[in-house]
Amino acid sequence: MKKTLLAVAVMAACASTSAFAGTDGFYVGAKAGIDIWGVSTDNDYKSSFYRQYDWPDHQRREHNQAFTNSLDRLNAAAGLFAGYNVNDYFGVEFEYNYLAPMKMKHHDLNYKVWSNSFGLSGKFMLPFTDDFELFTKVGVSYNYLNSNYSSHVDLTNLLLGGGLQYYFTDNIFARVEYEWLHNMGSTSSSLGIRPDAQLITVGVGYSFGSREQSVVVAPAPQKRTINETRTLGADVLFGFDKYNLTQTGQSTLDTLVDEINEQNIEDRQVSVIGHTDRIGSAEYNQKLSEKRANVVADYMSSKGLTPDVVEGRGKTEPVTGSECDGLSRSKLIQCLARDRRVDINVQGVVTEEVTE
Repeated sequence: MKKTLLAVAVMAACASTSAFAGTDGFYVGAKAGIDIWGVSTDNDYKSSFYRQYDWPDHQRREHNQAFTNSLDRLNAAAGLFAGYNVNDYFGVEFEYNYLAPMKMKHHDLNYKVWSNSFGLSGKFMLPFTDDFELFTKVGVSYNYLNSNYSSHVDLTNLLLGGGLQYYFTDNIFARVEYEWLHNMGSTSSSLGIRPDAQLITVGVGYSFGSREQSVVVAPAPQKRTINETRTLGADVLFGFDKYNLTQTGQSTLDTLVDEINEQNIEDRQVSVIGHTDRIGSAEYNQKLSEKRANVVADYMSSKGLTPDVVEGRGKTEPVTGSECDGLSRSKLIQCLARDRRVDINVQGVVTEEVTE
């Protein structure tokens, strides 16, 4: 139970970590460390080891307990591993482990058990820095268990493992690993034991893949100089021959101010220029254009956009030319509508993201 809880704890630690980097492709490596043998003794005294003796059960049990108490459980282990990482988070690994002899001595018996183990497991990785990653393994192990007393036993059983891996370079890595090989023998065998093994190893490996990840370099933002003029008809902003803003005029300016502010213009300069048509004297039209320009500028300021230049140019810059000549007054007023206007000029620099 303790070994199961340890394996579950390793996997839970991996599952709670955030990922940053990993590696793909084939890899190989070697490892060495210690093996901690464990032996189940509940029913070992019923094994074929004792069938050669005509002993009652209690004598077998006592003999087995004394025998088990003599175990040298801590021994060396070594192995090889190779695998393929499908992506940064999942791979498949094959491994070979050699478990040095577990020695048992009781009375005239000098007993040794060792194992050659071949494992195949799914490997679940969770990188948490550019160089470190946690991993767990779940799979099966084929165990060739032998002894100096009796023939070998072949069993396929559960393999659980986990550890920490560190990349020194894009290809060379080291790992510290814990593995649990469960129930490698059988009480029905002539070996007479049912061992587990816990392996704690340190390994080094070489990855044929690459940990380099493609880096998408976003194009540098580009700066663009703007010089834009928005022309608003005076008949929309004001009544004829008036300079008080209409409700429609206010709504139109609200939209324009929002559009300009959303552009985030650097070194912005805003000019408001008022114009009139040619009807009336130059002096009158000059004053009317100035009043209209000032009313527009004041309203824009109240909405958070203060113009830098405000001026009126009267009837000095018509756009209709001579196209309205010879018309009656009512038709002339209608024809000259394009001359009655307010120009709002915006200059500055805007930064634009470049999309591919």
